[in-house]
Amino acid sequence: MNETHPDQQLDALLARARAHRPDTSAVEYAFETRLMARLRADRATDCIWTKVSWRMIPFFATCALALALWHMQITSETDEAAQIAYTENPDTVEAWDTLN
Repeated sequence: MNETHPDQQLDALLARARAHRPDTSAVEYAFETRLMARLRADRATDCIWTKVSWRMIPFFATCALALALWHMQITSETDEAAQIAYTENPDTVEAWDTLN
C-alpha cells in the first residue's frame, strides 16, 4: 500500500493542478462583445408580457401599500366599534362572541 499521508497526496495533486495552466486566451477574446450580443438577442425574444410586467412593478407595489393602509384603517374602526358596543351592551357582545 501507499504509505504517504492522505494530506500529502492531496497537496501533491493540488500542486500539479496549479502548475497546469490552461490556455484561456481564445475565451477571453471579445468576451464583452459576445456577452452583450447574447443579452441583446435574449432581450429581443422576450415576450411582451415580461416587459410589461416588469414596468408595472411600481404600480402594483403602490396598490399593495394602499390596500394595506386601507385594511389597517378598517381594522382600527372595527376595533373601536366593538369596544363601544361592549361598553354599551356587554351581555349582547358576549352572546355574539360565543356564536362565532
